[in-house]
Amino acid sequence: MENWIINNKIFTSEEQNAKTLIVLREIVDEFCRLIPAGPPLGFKTIEIVEDKVSGPTFYWPMGHDTYKIGLNVTEVNYNQIAFQFAQELCRIYCDPRINSWFIELLSHITALYTLDFLGKKWETNPPNEELKDYWYNFDSYKSNLLGAAFSKVDMIKYQVANEWLQYQVNKLKKNDRVNRGKLLLIAYELLPLIKKMPESWQMLSVVGKSSVPPPPEDCTSLITNRNTEPDFDKLLENVPDHVKGFINSFYEKIGAREFS
Repeated sequence: MENWIINNKIFTSEEQNAKTLIVLREIVDEFCRLIPAGPPLGFKTIEIVEDKVSGPTFYWPMGHDTYKIGLNVTEVNYNQIAFQFAQELCRIYCDPRINSWFIELLSHITALYTLDFLGKKWETNPPNEELKDYWYNFDSYKSNLLGAAFSKVDMIKYQVANEWLQYQVNKLKKNDRVNRGKLLLIAYELLPLIKKMPESWQMLSVVGKSSVPPPPEDCTSLITNRNTEPDFDKLLENVPDHVKGFINSFYEKIGAREFS
């Protein structure tokens, strides 16, 4: 975790914060492995606090040396902490100066991936003896989230997965208000494609400059906070060559070219 410093202030108890740091470190280490280029604004101290009102959230104004995140968590629930922290870390890797429906979607894909990653890793390599049986809680938490989302969906329409997915992505693009349940199901449908091509995670660090309008080129310009739209042609142009095949598959899956 040499690239990231985490200043964890979620709880008043230092013991609870120390326990929480276990899962936070696991997540940032995995991001460093998946995205070696790092985030577009560079590595900074990540300050994490409790926010029962707005969490999970990324705070403005952004500091020159810190990223500040608020999580809405209860006790040291590693699964809940992982799900929320992964979403906000994804925003940092995309460029926290912008937001879009596409970044919202990527953050939910990242959160689901993180639950799967931690469950699989802790099953065979738990961080300590106390957590040797915790691994299944990550999958249970994911199942509960998806179960709640599926309960509000027309399953007959959902069974035609690609048509349902493309229709929902198109709605997501057009609506100002995001339906979190459907966003989670879209993420669930796209996750296998990303798992199949691990190199796909490298697109996160160029999502910002592949947006319209893009964030400022100057990485020290930190006051921008704008809503954007993804430019999929720019994204294809900006990703490394070995990731372009994934981008084309991703386009086809969500029907990007049909509504771009």
